[in-house]
Amino acid sequence: MSEMRTDIVVGVDDSEASVAAVIWAIREARIRGSRVHALHAWRHEPLAEFAFTEPEEAARESTALLDRQIAKARAREGDDVEVLPRVVPGTPAAALLGAVADGELLVVGSHRGGFLREMLLGSCSAACVRHAHTPVVVIPPPERGPQTEPNTM
Repeated sequence: MSEMRTDIVVGVDDSEASVAAVIWAIREARIRGSRVHALHAWRHEPLAEFAFTEPEEAARESTALLDRQIAKARAREGDDVEVLPRVVPGTPAAALLGAVADGELLVVGSHRGGFLREMLLGSCSAACVRHAHTPVVVIPPPERGPQTEPNTM
């Protein structure tokens, strides 16, 4: 009987939570015998009122960021798992939800934002959890320590 391989899609940005998510994805892929698809979404937006970043430059910067974050994760976790980098135009949540296929696993890093930030700006990880048709793993930022019980006395 042949076993179906489940690939893992991981969202990558410029945060340490993102590096932690790539590390988690590599470890999980090692256990499952699968590959990691590391994805970074870029947007073509104005930098100032009359200055725009050309799409080609935005894609180059996105590729460089993705390569740096994967290199950080590999330096900590090794290079025995296949990691396929991919940059796509669009918003992060839409790009990730579009990239993950049925049966795959989606991994995203969480940022320190809290309720107000999520309500005002939205949250990629929250959008992925709400809208994905696949399992989603949300990795907390590395600087967030273990949660402790509040003192109820």
